[in-house]
Amino acid sequence: MYCISVSYKKADINIRKALAFDKEKRASFVKCVLSEKAAEQCVILCTCNRTEVYFCGGEPEKIKALLAEYAGQECESLSAYMLMFAGSGAVAHLFKVSCGIESMVMGEDEILGQTKSAYAEAKELGAAGYELNMIFQAAVTCAKKIKTETALSKTSVSTATLAANEAAKLGENVKVLVIGATGKIGMSAVKNLLSHKNAVVTVTARSHGGDLSVFSLDEKLAVVKYEDRYDHMEQADCIISATSGPHYTVTAERLKRSLKTFKPRLFIDLAVPPDIERASEKIEGARLVDIDYFERLAAENNALKLDSAEQAERIIKAGVETLEKELAFHDFMPCLSKVKSWAENRTVESVLYELRDEMNLSGFSSLLDVLKNLSGGEK
Repeated sequence: MYCISVSYKKADINIRKALAFDKEKRASFVKCVLSEKAAEQCVILCTCNRTEVYFCGGEPEKIKALLAEYAGQECESLSAYMLMFAGSGAVAHLFKVSCGIESMVMGEDEILGQTKSAYAEAKELGAAGYELNMIFQAAVTCAKKIKTETALSKTSVSTATLAANEAAKLGENVKVLVIGATGKIGMSAVKNLLSHKNAVVTVTARSHGGDLSVFSLDEKLAVVKYEDRYDHMEQADCIISATSGPHYTVTAERLKRSLKTFKPRLFIDLAVPPDIERASEKIEGARLVDIDYFERLAAENNALKLDSAEQAERIIKAGVETLEKELAFHDFMPCLSKVKSWAENRTVESVLYELRDEMNLSGFSSLLDVLKNLSGGEK
């Protein structure tokens, strides 16, 4: 198997955008690969951060040319952004991609679903034969094992994600007010909040602010004027602020005047310089945490994630080895009857002598070690 990969590691957003084929274009590409005999089997995986073609029985240069053609790019210039993997390297790469080790956010879950969908599309087109079926099924199984046995996908290192998780832990039907939702951190925090079923989110918007249309269809989200933000803090259980402005978005004096009841409220300040005046934490029921808190937590989580990544690498190595043995045995099966006939009138000693003469030292030593173990030891 081969893999040709264009990902965030080498390609910027414009290159990746050109390769982000929709379902119809992906199907057309796979059909073209087969009809042009560029490969015998083919799966194409397209996400916002990568486009990868996995194929068997093909010619890499033809695949590169077709990929460039479908992307509307010159093959020579696009090749500069391509990475190619072959054999065991291609199989191991797919395993790593499927479990999220190769993702921009290590351990993210979405890539596994995208890998399964890419494989399903290829199957539907009749583009996945025995080899790709075995390889993709093994990759999915391995990714699930890693998800179950390690903390790779359970440990966040994003401050926005950690902040959203902190808010979601407050209980049922958590009301969260987000100030600065159009910024990078604020938008990420809102997306993460909306992924929690128990979070109801309100965001502030300035009349000259950024685009909030990305959130407009979510029924759990409301948009209010930035100028009215204090009016909505009374109902909120958590207030998150993540603007890039030089002034406070929440001052202690104005906050105290706005609150009618002093219930427990979590204030999360993800801005530098701070958005929320420190004196706000002196108000009854208020708890204030800042960016330093989440950065320390992210650093601790990153250490756990790296340890999980090492565990995942070991699981992948074992999974790839098992798969390759199964594939090798499948290739050998048509010869099994001839081998049985060849060995029928031979003694074990004669077979071993012939194998000794045909095999290299490393292979023959490994065979002898296996036979020793199977027979119960040295003697």
